[in-house]
Amino acid sequence: MKHLTAIISIILASFFSVSAQEMAKVEVKNLKSKYFSFERPILIYTPQYYDETTESDFDVVYVFDAQDRAHFDEVQSLLHYGVQQPRNDRNYIVVGVSSPSLWDQDYCRNNDFLPVPEQQKMNSPYYGSADKFKKFIKEELMTYINNNYRTSGHTLGIGHSLGASFVLDAVATDNLFDDCIAISPNLGWDNDRFANNLVNMDFSSEKPRFIYITMADEGLNKEDEFPESWRPSWDKVKNFISNQTFPENVVVKTTDFPEYSHNSVVLPAHLLTLREYADYRYSPRFDSTRTYPVHIELTGEGIEGEVYITGNQSALANWNPEGVKMTRINDTTHAIDLNLQLPAEFKFTQGDWDSAIGIYNGDSGNIRISSPEKTRKHYRL
Repeated sequence: MKHLTAIISIILASFFSVSAQEMAKVEVKNLKSKYFSFERPILIYTPQYYDETTESDFDVVYVFDAQDRAHFDEVQSLLHYGVQQPRNDRNYIVVGVSSPSLWDQDYCRNNDFLPVPEQQKMNSPYYGSADKFKKFIKEELMTYINNNYRTSGHTLGIGHSLGASFVLDAVATDNLFDDCIAISPNLGWDNDRFANNLVNMDFSSEKPRFIYITMADEGLNKEDEFPESWRPSWDKVKNFISNQTFPENVVVKTTDFPEYSHNSVVLPAHLLTLREYADYRYSPRFDSTRTYPVHIELTGEGIEGEVYITGNQSALANWNPEGVKMTRINDTTHAIDLNLQLPAEFKFTQGDWDSAIGIYNGDSGNIRISSPEKTRKHYRL
């Protein structure tokens, strides 16, 4: 009886251990900063099978105003369930960045999001630390995430209200994020400062870029708290975007939600913009024409015959299933060295799609290599 109980305990322990590893996780970290006198709570979501897919790297989505947990939960939930089509099952690391409460008497979220004004006189003390906040994100938070998690190097910033103003400006003036989603930003602050910075942004780089800006009924509803002055700056940005010819790699869009208020627009705006973003990242554009040396190995028992690799560029045979033949190292391992544009996407086959080879420790769909610093990969069956 004791022997049977021990066996059952081992089986249950193994089951719960595997289940825990396979589940998505949310960690809470309190980060100290040389720029602020307080620790800042950070939420970090890692997707299902993160621990098992050790050769996968993930885009990082930074969600602001995560002191309101709903903003963070909504984004990570929609990204991994609500907006992706069956074909584009891409996973993300989602980081929730909190700010002090709006009602904090000494320092609040507005201090994080607003820089020192250049033209507009402020009647409130709640502004002026946006530059420090950007330094915290770039030097401390992003460094922590990149050093402790498997990141692809590609980032998305998401904000609402002044958080949206901040992420939009962080892209336009500091290149802090590759992409951004800005929901109901105040573009008219400091005599249209945020609007002007976007209009004057240099879009000529070949670097891929996704920017989506939405607005609700701010300035349209006379009974609302938002003044009509929100509209001219929004119209300025919309007119610029609608009349601009952007490079092929750059996606810039706007959408109006006049039937929603400033706060009620968050869910429908997330649904629309994240769906578009999931489609955009499903077929990523090359970061540049530059190529990088890549070493790829595939190990597994029972591989008989030749093994090929095929993918999203001529060096990978442009998805011809009888692609580029790998070198047989021994009975269990095949390898290849290539010069590839990034991000590279590929699959392993034995000459046709019916014999496509699935892997255990990498992406479930197209396998991806995104970062120039992470180009030696060892996949297992």
